[in-house]
Amino acid sequence: MDANMRLREQGLDLINANFNLPGRHNILAKRKSIVSGYTKLWDVMIREWRAPRITDAVWLIYAASYLFNTRGLKWAVDPVSLGNLVPEAPAIDAGRDLNDLDFVLLTHDHADHTDIGLWNQIKDSRCHWVVPAHMAERFFDNMRLKRPRCSVVVPEQKIMLAGACITPFDAPHTPPGATNKINAFGYLVETANGSYLLPGDIRAYDPLCLERFKGVSAVFAHVFLGRAAARDFNPPLLAAFVKFYLNCHPKKIVLAHLYEFARQPEDCWLAEHADALARVFAAADHELAIVTPEWFKETLL
Repeated sequence: MDANMRLREQGLDLINANFNLPGRHNILAKRKSIVSGYTKLWDVMIREWRAPRITDAVWLIYAASYLFNTRGLKWAVDPVSLGNLVPEAPAIDAGRDLNDLDFVLLTHDHADHTDIGLWNQIKDSRCHWVVPAHMAERFFDNMRLKRPRCSVVVPEQKIMLAGACITPFDAPHTPPGATNKINAFGYLVETANGSYLLPGDIRAYDPLCLERFKGVSAVFAHVFLGRAAARDFNPPLLAAFVKFYLNCHPKKIVLAHLYEFARQPEDCWLAEHADALARVFAAADHELAIVTPEWFKETLL
């Protein structure tokens, strides 16, 4: 019995998730819409992000790049500007807009997660950089920090920053069967009021990987259901994806890594995928909250 059949027996009707997807022209239309509104969207987002708040929130600034404000603690994960991979996008002044950051977490050095131009715009701000050991050489080759505001970390090396406890861990970004390992970190960030699990770009869905993080406030799930499978009716890793994230029993799942415009349509995951996944997760756990952030819009945590 295959994994999809086993999950259907548990009430997860994956076939009826119905991946009825738009074509390339709709992806291009989404890109054009975001580019045309980018300056205003960015400015409104920065005002919201900087404002005092008594709740935790996140803003998506690219497909898998995040700004957080957790009751005054301001931090980012893999911050990139739209122009990093979308050359027609207007420029932003990250040095001005992101100078309130307390810390930045980096996960791995793929192009959609690293923006050296943005790094250098904010290098003189007060933020502390958390850099995986496998990225240290590239980071220091491209950054000249005026003060020692950087921690080079290895898996399971907990650090405390601005009242947050941060646990880096190895994230399985290497696809099964691949011969070359892709080094990548995930993070658990524990603040005074919430615990946020960011496994990153997972490709090998071993359900035991997240088991020790049970009960987190939110887990950030980067949608990947199989190589070149974004237009398949029943993507091959759908069942594995669902089981993987359910296994850490989070209070909330945040679905992201959608509309990666640098990819071909068969590898570009969309809002329709997230909607279908939300229905599958809801069938498995009616009390589980599922959210899909809109780019540059506040998402409450």
